[in-house]
Amino acid sequence: MENSANLIQVNAFDGKYLINESYRPIARALVEKYPELRHILVNSILFVEDTVSTKKKNGKVVFAQIGPIPEKWNDILFQMTGRSFDFMLEVFKVNTSVMSREQIIALIYHELRHIDLDGKVIGHDIEDWLNMVEKLGINWGSTQSTIPNILAEGVDWDSITGPPTLFPEFKLSVVK
Repeated sequence: MENSANLIQVNAFDGKYLINESYRPIARALVEKYPELRHILVNSILFVEDTVSTKKKNGKVVFAQIGPIPEKWNDILFQMTGRSFDFMLEVFKVNTSVMSREQIIALIYHELRHIDLDGKVIGHDIEDWLNMVEKLGINWGSTQSTIPNILAEGVDWDSITGPPTLFPEFKLSVVK
């Protein structure tokens, strides 16, 4: 990682928000493997863990979120580190603490898909929902689910066939 020497690291910091570079190699490997992510500049993402919150939205657990970094915080980060970031990918550690490695990788994949070709963050849509559910199942992020490691050798997104549906004679699809 370029300019990594410029990142300020405080040993034994136990605050609510922690910079966690462990997600960067996962994101980098996903971008290298999956063509739909190739436009993403992984070095422009700040990876942060919220170590305390149990975030929910509309009654559902939120595992992670990605969004642009506000200009003032980006300016402060640049002054302190010499690095500029366009996005912050925030993982809610309490909510993801029981996820498997495979689920974390799928979660990072899911969050990266929110960055469009123009470098803007787009919200969830039916195609996004179908993409994850069709391949990994409706509970892909829960402890009830065992999913493939989408970074494993020989596993590619198009070859993944999801779990059988409740009504196998029907297939979900997007109508345009």
